[in-house]
Amino acid sequence: MSEALYFQETSAGIFIKAVGHITAALSVDLKAMVTERLEQTPVPLELFADLSECTYMDSTFMGLLVGFHKKLKSLTGRSLTLWNPSRECEKLLQGLGIWKLMRLVEGRLDSGEPDFWKLVTKTQDPSPEILLGAHQNLSEISTENAKKFSVLESILKDQIHKEEE
Repeated sequence: MSEALYFQETSAGIFIKAVGHITAALSVDLKAMVTERLEQTPVPLELFADLSECTYMDSTFMGLLVGFHKKLKSLTGRSLTLWNPSRECEKLLQGLGIWKLMRLVEGRLDSGEPDFWKLVTKTQDPSPEILLGAHQNLSEISTENAKKFSVLESILKDQIHKEEE
């Protein structure tokens, strides 16, 4: 299944666009781009995730969206904006309780969308630390999520511990 992530910044804020079947494979590079930008000043006031062409998101990508939301909220007090999520994405986000955390916008944005997008290319594989952080973000949302991801988190912690030895 094809997947593509795009990134762009305009005067309105940071924009992420997910197309197709999004998995952890591209998430690492997107995380680096967004995190680096949020750590610079001036901090963008908005962060938009265009999910209109996304047909599937794995838990790692959803966990990264939650992490981006948390970082933006701590810096600006604003929520990540889910922009025109597809029906499939809507169900996945609702299923993990993410839906209630973020702002939803359907239709056109008042601030406008980017005129062009930069393709996020894969330069690195997801590390156990990236995977663990994304799933811990999801586990913080609810006890159901914590139960759902507890075994995976335990395995990832073991991998990290073994790598440190």
